Amino acid sequence: MRIPLYFGMMTVCVIGLIGCESPSKAPVEASSVVVRTSLRVLDGRTGDELVWETFMSRLEDADVVVLGEQHDDATGHAVQLAVVEDMLDRSPGSGGVALEMLERDEQILVEDYRDEIIDAETFAKLSGSTSWSGTGSWEAWYQPIIDAAIERDAAVIAANAPRRYVRLARTDGWERLDDLDASRKTLVDRPDTPMTGGYRDRFIELMGGHGDPDAEVDEEAQAEAIELAESYFRSQQVWDATMAASVSEALRQSGPPVMLLIGRFHSDSGGGAPQQIKRLHPAAHVVTISLEPECGEVVFDEAMPQADFIVCTEESGTGA
Repeated sequence: MRIPLYFGMMTVCVIGLIGCESPSKAPVEASSVVVRTSLRVLDGRTGDELVWETFMSRLEDADVVVLGEQHDDATGHAVQLAVVEDMLDRSPGSGGVALEMLERDEQILVEDYRDEIIDAETFAKLSGSTSWSGTGSWEAWYQPIIDAAIERDAAVIAANAPRRYVRLARTDGWERLDDLDASRKTLVDRPDTPMTGGYRDRFIELMGGHGDPDAEVDEEAQAEAIELAESYFRSQQVWDATMAASVSEALRQSGPPVMLLIGRFHSDSGGGAPQQIKRLHPAAHVVTISLEPECGEVVFDEAMPQADFIVCTEESGTGA
């Protein structure tokens, strides 16, 4: 008996959620929702509802703001844009935006775009981002955020590891990353030690590595499933560590606030990216925001909230 078919299917589905693009065929559009007045913002620990200005005032002393998105949620992206604009307007001449959606070796394209060597269309094409999260998604959702940062003279950081190195971590282990030469090591990071606890457990469960508890157990197949899930978790941790290191460097170079745009699995409920940022900057004030299309399913937890703040995007009808 081999690894169950449902595991392979889950693997394909999960990649879009935890760190890869999940393009759809239908063209996407920017949300028309006026997010500062039309959406509910909740305290992630108590569930208390906040008006936008109170929400922003509670972000003012943040060093890092992690904006956990569902990649195909148009209104969530509109919230990201509003937070970036308002945070940078409160800190003129400081701060930056780091993006999971851009890889470190694409930083030169960011600077070429900033210096008007290339236009937005060429930037998206050369970075392979045109349909990062659906047809037209870059132009509709991500490019306006980059433009907002550049207009405010803030840094834009290509935060993620190149996929070839993430794949290498999965297939060959972290040791292969350690063997890279110095120039290539600048493009990728990994944790000092493997992450454990709830983040790992949620990942393995999502990947199907725990199997169906009611099914007859085939120990060999289950072991193979767990081994495969663990290999993907190695990749996940490389994403987390690389983005965290990119944020850390941005804090040193540009100062706070640094806003990280990232898939929600990386940041919700004690996800790996905030863990790694805190490892690098123990004294940093790191705030997590979950852009949640299904607030009816949120459980508020003082000890382990989904995020410090939750912005409900389902009211617009554009969440996925």
